[in-house]
Amino acid sequence: MALAVAERPAAYAAHSERALASLWARAHTLADALVTEGGRRLRVIYPGRQSARAGPDFRDAVLQEEDGGILTGDIELHTSAPGWYDHRHHFDANYNGVVLHVVFSPKGHADTRQQSGTHAPIVAMHAAAADTGLDTGLDGAAAVDGLPGALPDTLTDDLPDALPNIPMLAELRQSADIGAALDGAGDARFAAKCHGFALEIGGIGADEALYRGVMDALGYATNRKPFLELAERVSYRTLAGLRDEPPSTRILAIKALLLGASGLMDLVADAENPALLRRMRKRLPKVASMSRSDWRLFRVRPSNHPVRRIIGAAHLLDGCLDAGIAGTLADALAQGGGRALTARLEHAPHIGKARARDMLVNVALPCLRAYAVHRGDDTLAAAAADAYAKAPKLQENEITREMRRLCAIDKGVKMTARRQQGLIFLYKAAVRGR
Repeated sequence: MALAVAERPAAYAAHSERALASLWARAHTLADALVTEGGRRLRVIYPGRQSARAGPDFRDAVLQEEDGGILTGDIELHTSAPGWYDHRHHFDANYNGVVLHVVFSPKGHADTRQQSGTHAPIVAMHAAAADTGLDTGLDGAAAVDGLPGALPDTLTDDLPDALPNIPMLAELRQSADIGAALDGAGDARFAAKCHGFALEIGGIGADEALYRGVMDALGYATNRKPFLELAERVSYRTLAGLRDEPPSTRILAIKALLLGASGLMDLVADAENPALLRRMRKRLPKVASMSRSDWRLFRVRPSNHPVRRIIGAAHLLDGCLDAGIAGTLADALAQGGGRALTARLEHAPHIGKARARDMLVNVALPCLRAYAVHRGDDTLAAAAADAYAKAPKLQENEITREMRRLCAIDKGVKMTARRQQGLIFLYKAAVRGR
């Protein structure tokens, strides 16, 4: 009697993609170069860092072409090539940076169409999977009665797990004093940020530059672009026009202006009284609203939701309109150092201490140092540099975690914000800067 072959359930496809991700994470250890469906030979130098955020599965991969040229970009994984279109990535600009579409089965596709009109090559990993003994579940015996065979989440331990051959990072691994090397790299990143803010201050002024920096930081990686767009639509100068509002209604006016321009007013919780916010907006300066589609809301944690962060920005700005945001934050730094400045940036529950510390290191301190140099205020400049050197460790992120792995940094190396900034600086120089 013939056995019925059932369609494989979605859970099985997800299981297969986990296996594919495990295989791709070690693609730099494969003996043979990969050959795309279009015939290009590529050797993997660095498979990229695996990302948990919405968007491509691996970021910042480094590939070498047959002629020695280097290709860097993102990697997207699917069990089979049509998965790209099933997930509608060809309509999503976030996948335009994909330089290689990695699959087990190409299903007759030679490349993959992107939203930009370009095409990403496809490489099928079934041969590499066979070499490592990985059961993809796509070739050979079909599932019987809808029950797929065993499929591992990860590869077996006998597959080599060597670190990628990236010279700058290999050098760091061999450094006699990794901490000092990271301090130096952290200082280089701080100097670069100060220079960037100095250029902005020269063009738009310290208050506007600091405001844009704060808004950028509140957007995280997911919503940085729309937060900057919001800062363009509602400038600090526009907000400063509300400084004569009565204290009882000023915070409401700032919220109404920002939330109205964001296009997210419909998502405001009842506790914020959205009806009152709408009435307030009608008597404020007219600002065209953004579209909700401008924002990335999928897989965003509630604590990081744009509405929550916009309300936090309103509270932060409310206390800065009288003296200006640069003057207000400079006074906090001068009077109480980094701790006082962090407290000035924190506005729980909308901006917690962890996010305030990130804003301190990445925005407030470099901008205030640039501001101090612009004014010729050596005392403020020294205070900003000192607070940066003493800033405690920040939350780990994808890059700092990946760099600890790539550089084999053990827990014996004390981490500070300065050293974490050094990890980010070196990652960008060694991986993205190739």
